Amino acid sequence: MNRKRMLTVLLSLLLAAVMTACSSERPVDPAEVEVTLTTEPSPPKANAVTKFTATLGGVPESTKATLSFDIRKSEHDTLSYLNAKQEGNAFTADKELKEPGTYTVYVHLYIGDLHITKKKQIEVAS
Repeated sequence: MNRKRMLTVLLSLLLAAVMTACSSERPVDPAEVEVTLTTEPSPPKANAVTKFTATLGGVPESTKATLSFDIRKSEHDTLSYLNAKQEGNAFTADKELKEPGTYTVYVHLYIGDLHITKKKQIEVAS
């Protein structure tokens, strides 16, 4: 077999292996996705930096995902939209909340074309 033909065969085998590896990743079922939201400190305190952490369940750790926190003081007004940093199956972002009270945190998870939103209320102490 000449070198050119051997190189073509090897490249074809490599391409087939890469395509098989990419297609073997199981799709994410939105019904299986769980998001646990925690804060540090817990409960958050007004005028102090709060670390928001969203931990994912039902999503393989190797899945490429992005996550953001949409923090609202009222249902209709976005106070902050934070892009989170990924650390394994957890995503984190920091924010100082100025006022005590009830806040609604929407967690937006993006996996490819899939967009999952989870909602949790937190109470910020004075």
